[in-house]
Amino acid sequence: MIGKKRAYRFLSRRSCWRLAMLYREGLADGRWTTQLGALSTLGVSQGDLSLALQLEKLPEPIVDLFEDRIEISSHTVRVIRHTIIHDGLSTVLSRVQRSGVPSKTLSNKGVLRVIKGQALGSKKMLRRSGQDLEKIVARPLDLPAHIAERYYLGVKQGEWDSFSACAKALHISRRNISDAVAISELPVSIRHLFGVQALTLCVGRKLLALKRELGIDELLLRALCKESMLDVVGRTADNILLELNDEDIRPLDLRRVRIKKGRGSNRLVIECKDAALLFRYRHEMEGAIHKVLRRRLRDPESFEVIRDSLGTRRSVLPR
Repeated sequence: MIGKKRAYRFLSRRSCWRLAMLYREGLADGRWTTQLGALSTLGVSQGDLSLALQLEKLPEPIVDLFEDRIEISSHTVRVIRHTIIHDGLSTVLSRVQRSGVPSKTLSNKGVLRVIKGQALGSKKMLRRSGQDLEKIVARPLDLPAHIAERYYLGVKQGEWDSFSACAKALHISRRNISDAVAISELPVSIRHLFGVQALTLCVGRKLLALKRELGIDELLLRALCKESMLDVVGRTADNILLELNDEDIRPLDLRRVRIKKGRGSNRLVIECKDAALLFRYRHEMEGAIHKVLRRRLRDPESFEVIRDSLGTRRSVLPR
């Protein structure tokens, strides 16, 4: 009996639908005539009672989305009201219509995603990826791009409507899912600097930290003049992160570099002002040296093929 009373008390305080019904019943019975008079009897705050009564004023297409109306909380009503005031009622109703979600199928979190337009964003992300749905399901969930696409696919197909439900179904941590979705929502000009394989959860979390620290506008500005890993051979994710953090801003005299012959026939010595900085770009320098050697040196066999094709007299090549 005590358990039932506690459950009823919890439900009457947390359920906006039940709270509104109790208020109307007391108003009809004459137990109170105003909202203030009902607060002490119902044991709720004025804000909760006000939100419960606002639930009755929500458009029916929105209320019909909930799987169980008695589970609608004051927080859910507050977010819906704020979204309607901010975006407009016509925009919110348009999102509900375009979502194509059947009536009485969504939890509180699922309804809020539809109201905010995030469910439509899931469909857009899937269309933008251009990937076959079977390939999305079959791919290993080791990269943010793969995790985010699998999450959006599950939202679209109704498998889950929250990060927690997705984490439980896929047996991966909720943090990985939420971070992967946040990384996938970064502007393309920032994600393009990294290859898909290089944009790992570790790298993506560092990008999100930079976004929180600098703001998205400043981060976009810094990304404009940076070369991507696809454009430069040997470029690494660490190099790009350092440059986005403005650690590449150094005095001009650091650009003075000399290459000298070292001890032995297979050694060169690089002289510079900041060896630690130069060492970070060693892979790019190795790629640049390989490029120079490819342009200046020729393989003996390919050289003979060119002579044969031109019909010129063969000369004795130096050994």
